[in-house]
Amino acid sequence: MNAATLSSATLVLALASVGSIEAQALRCDCTSIVDTCSANVEAHGSYLDIKTNAKQCARVDYFVDGQPLVSVAMDGEDRRDWPARTASPKIIVQSCQVCRDNGAAAVPGLRSSAAAATRAAGAQPANPSGAQPEKGGLEPLIASMPVYPADARRRRVEGYADVEFTVNALGTVEGAHVTASQPKGTFDEAAVAAVSRWRFAPEQGRAPQTLTKRVDFKLDALDAADSGSSAASLGPRNECVREDAVYNYGDTVDVGLINACSVPLLVFGCAPGTGRYEGRWLCTDSEQEGNVLVPQNDRRLGTRFAADTANGVRSFTYTNGFSVIRAPNSQYWWIACTEQDSTCLSDARDWVRSVGGQPATVDPRDRSRAEVARSN
Repeated sequence: MNAATLSSATLVLALASVGSIEAQALRCDCTSIVDTCSANVEAHGSYLDIKTNAKQCARVDYFVDGQPLVSVAMDGEDRRDWPARTASPKIIVQSCQVCRDNGAAAVPGLRSSAAAATRAAGAQPANPSGAQPEKGGLEPLIASMPVYPADARRRRVEGYADVEFTVNALGTVEGAHVTASQPKGTFDEAAVAAVSRWRFAPEQGRAPQTLTKRVDFKLDALDAADSGSSAASLGPRNECVREDAVYNYGDTVDVGLINACSVPLLVFGCAPGTGRYEGRWLCTDSEQEGNVLVPQNDRRLGTRFAADTANGVRSFTYTNGFSVIRAPNSQYWWIACTEQDSTCLSDARDWVRSVGGQPATVDPRDRSRAEVARSN
């Protein structure tokens, strides 16, 4: 591969595990900043080690090779998975803020700060999973998209599954099971697996609530044409990029992106920034991160390869997830190109260069020759 086939841009953020987020949201209320602190972030192979001088909850904003990241450290430390992409990544700590600490002993009986953060941001909980909202019911703070069953996708089958489940006081899902589905049995397992990963706002003393949600399974219209041929891959493939889990931290929102088509994609993204980038567009280049987006069950996942770029030979990895960090109540924009579409890649690179750093009042569509997609 050459530089024309491997250059892209995206806003990438490694998502923390659900369990870690639950503990942080229950104990650490970072919508209330009580002091400042200092922090140090170090890369150790497959993980990042975050340490602060505050022995309570602290929010650390930092950059790793240009990627904006956020960690919530409890008891002065945090650790997050980080696939090693460069031997010595450049790490810049932007800020360290001490959050209100509700105390470890009180975690089981606390109201989630995630719910407070959502209210403070004036935003509704995200629901990118394909599930139909239930009138008057709870809505998930974290809703994962289901994995489309391979056989159903191969046979071009669409349908739905109605899932009944109970939400406990901690906001976790119990007893998920299918009450109706079409075609019967085709999507049951995938729907239950997805709903079981959902997370709702915890609330002290709330009685368990039983809900029923419909999870839809609809194929991408262009999947049928996904043959890998040059004719099928010309032009932006923006419709292939879909949301997975969404994490609302109050002053930032992290959105996980997945590839819903079969062809590998390079994704260029821009979003209104936060912190030092507040009021401006923040765009980053995934070529520097060495990632190419493939579907979640793709056989190429984790495969590394070397390719020539404008800056010499670089190492790339096929991955199944990217993330976008954006300001609350804002939209993000993207252009997705196949590896072989040199025209799309060239247009997308030019778009990122012309939008990045500009005031957020600039319309990203006015800066691109290619079609640009935006979030809802």
